[in-house]
Amino acid sequence: MSQAPCEIGIYGLTSVGQQLAAHHASNKTRVCICDEDPTFVPQVIEEYRNQWSKNEVKDEGDSRPSRCMIASISFEELVARLSTPRKIIVFGTNNEDSKFELLWRKLEPLLDKGDMVLRWGREESGNALKCQFYADSIVGNLTKRAQGKEFHLLEMVRLERCRESSMRSDVPDAFFVGGSYDAYNVLKPFVEPYATIGHVGSSAACAYYAVMIQRAIEYSVTQAYAEGCNLLKDSAFYLNTDIGRVMNTWNDGKSKLSGYLTEITSKIMYKRDGKVSGKGFITEKILDIVDCQPSDSWVRMEATRLEIPSPTLNAALDARYFSTLKEERMEASSILKAPELVDTPSVLKDQVCEDLQTAIYCSSICAYAEGLSIFQAAAESEEWDVNIETCIEFWNLPGSFLASAILKMIDSALSSSVEPSKNILTVPDVAAELDGLHMSWRRAVTLSFACGTPIPCLSAGLTYYDSYRAHTAPIGIIRAQRDYFGGYGYDRFDQEGWFTTLWTREQTELKKRELKDEQYNAGELKRRRKSKTKSVESAAETPATEAKVQDLPVDIHEV
Repeated sequence: MSQAPCEIGIYGLTSVGQQLAAHHASNKTRVCICDEDPTFVPQVIEEYRNQWSKNEVKDEGDSRPSRCMIASISFEELVARLSTPRKIIVFGTNNEDSKFELLWRKLEPLLDKGDMVLRWGREESGNALKCQFYADSIVGNLTKRAQGKEFHLLEMVRLERCRESSMRSDVPDAFFVGGSYDAYNVLKPFVEPYATIGHVGSSAACAYYAVMIQRAIEYSVTQAYAEGCNLLKDSAFYLNTDIGRVMNTWNDGKSKLSGYLTEITSKIMYKRDGKVSGKGFITEKILDIVDCQPSDSWVRMEATRLEIPSPTLNAALDARYFSTLKEERMEASSILKAPELVDTPSVLKDQVCEDLQTAIYCSSICAYAEGLSIFQAAAESEEWDVNIETCIEFWNLPGSFLASAILKMIDSALSSSVEPSKNILTVPDVAAELDGLHMSWRRAVTLSFACGTPIPCLSAGLTYYDSYRAHTAPIGIIRAQRDYFGGYGYDRFDQEGWFTTLWTREQTELKKRELKDEQYNAGELKRRRKSKTKSVESAAETPATEAKVQDLPVDIHEV
């Protein structure tokens, strides 16, 4: 008697892979398991059956939980044992794209139309060199091949959570999933017992792309907080405890800046250095250098490729690069002078705190706007369907680095918006929020410039806001400069066509000489052709048609 087909296949018997297989088998879902080490599979089966054999009721057939986990020793056997369309979850390749590619080469020829393969839990943290930039991503390329053969490749990418959440057994890991939405819905019931998942896009590459965007936003928002703390020290002469108190006030639940980062920044500022020197605060002893990874610049590379402005995200990356120039900064600090204390403005501390809270809040919104604009532009370029709302929902999960009132506001604004927007800054509720706050934001930026305090993110966010709302950009002057220099030309918004201008009398005289030379050369060519034509007529005694030389029109505007 042949065995009934299995509903789900699991390849890669990691601890989570084993737990997921055991969960479904114990609920009488037939599971076929496989591993790169074939000798390990019988051990897992035996251990699972021993757990069930003592207590289960021996009913008829193979529907007993102990008989619902089936072994296979190869991809061929795994695929053969599954019902169609096949559903396979692959574990154990989360840190190595190349390893997954080798597995896929073995699996791909065995798949049929409608089959689904889910790669579980890709992680980039700590393994940047083994995971590829999305544009060269193995998963992205394999997805296109899979779509051409009408089966589905999906990928799950884990979102980082805080220490407390990661250590709690009752808080499942959260994952972005990229791939076919229909296949996602089929696989979702098999995944949910061990993960909180959200579908972010129609390609497997979307999941990691969303995490890549998330990381760039995190860098930018944390940089904005750091700049805020620094400005409070420089302008209002606050101590660590004062800054901790301010942050605690901002996290009262009613503040627009309440959230995980505000909460932990308050605690960080209060923490004294009791274990090492016994004096001062820990933040004052931490070296102001941060290592940069190649993956840190991936979003900047994407923004450049897609021609999407992202000054706030770029400013955070530049701040990290500046941090590595420690020796140069120390030398420059003695050469390049800061404003004297007598030259800095007097300030009302309460006003500074209010303006600074607004500046961090608004700059963070701009960071989200830039990141999501890059994601949407990539979606248009790659023909993806992406779900921005899922990104915002998962970034705001408890224990997430970005969990905040800001994300709640953006989520609410998107939900209430009737018309889709190219940029979240133009969503009506977000636009109204910024319209009421930008003057306070400007005061904070002005104060920092007057004090000589660097605020790359806070100022870049304001630049992004002003540039995006600018009806007319000053690019016309740049194009005029290039036309003056090399005659590169320009187009106009009041007329169609391509134009160039003779900006000086000297340029006009040179152009006249050039036109005279062209006319002379054209006349000479005409005379030579005419002379040649007469010679041919005389020899052949037959009439010939004269070739005409027509000058191309030159559109010149003389000043």
